[in-house]
Amino acid sequence: MKIYKLGIQLSLLTLISALIVTFCFQALPLMSIAWSYFYIFLILLAINTIVFSILIDPLNSDAAIIIKSIVFGLFFIGGVITFFVMYFVIFYPTQSITFEPVNDCQVQGKLTKNLQGSESYSMLYVNFKYKGQNMLGYGCQSNQNTRTVGGEPFPYKFITNGTYYDCVNPVKDQNSYDVAPQKIALSKRQRVVIYNQNNYYHSSSRQNRGKSKGCQPYNFSQVKIPSWVCVDFKMSQDNLTKPQKCYVNFYNNEDKAYENAQERRELRGVNNFALISFQYPLYYQQDAFNYMIIFAYYPLLLSFDLIYFVIYLGYNGL
Repeated sequence: MKIYKLGIQLSLLTLISALIVTFCFQALPLMSIAWSYFYIFLILLAINTIVFSILIDPLNSDAAIIIKSIVFGLFFIGGVITFFVMYFVIFYPTQSITFEPVNDCQVQGKLTKNLQGSESYSMLYVNFKYKGQNMLGYGCQSNQNTRTVGGEPFPYKFITNGTYYDCVNPVKDQNSYDVAPQKIALSKRQRVVIYNQNNYYHSSSRQNRGKSKGCQPYNFSQVKIPSWVCVDFKMSQDNLTKPQKCYVNFYNNEDKAYENAQERRELRGVNNFALISFQYPLYYQQDAFNYMIIFAYYPLLLSFDLIYFVIYLGYNGL
């Protein structure tokens, strides 16, 4: 059996490149998981080596060059688009948030709204002590805290006031879905912060299927926290309100968020706030991330074979 050395050499270069890229990418949130399934990439690379080192000689076959170019070109284009879009749009925004642990946290109140049948969402008013000061933070509770990546409102996005999303039950009067504010019984020394404010603007700047379907824009607060950051909507009041450890991030503009938390400003009216999570690391849809690694990231790495092949042809004037 004749072995074409070029195919083996290209596969070795591809393997070295894949190791280097994966090593560099592991500094990004979640990307260390790529090592867990790296054996799949090795299997794909072995198949590639067998095909183009033993069965086919691309240098002496125009058809082989065309096949190799098409297959690995699709790997490259599809891998770049799928991997970078999915990772940096879906997973990176929440997983890149850095939190500080805080031990003395307690939910003091909440406001609940049904987002047009798509999600039951509660704003949690969380009192926490940070560097000796009592502050007010913004947490959340949702019945979609484990929603898949395709569901709207997207569980991985911060949604701002006036943003349209595809809803389940469009209604003309969004107030019909409001749930009365809930005060939570606390000791006298603790402050319950519940306000009713209605001076929030509506924006019609975004045109999407939600708007065309008749859905109302989000207007419950200036910012909706991603559902993946929220605690389960079914969590009992006892578990929700007991003093516990939480994690804080001064979201958006750090200085302004710190000031708003320190002054305990009404959470519905601010864009900068102390973001509170009761879980860390944050939830993400693991199977979707794993599929992205296997079906987008590894084919992208495999496409290095074509890049080196093109460089070889150019260098040798073929």
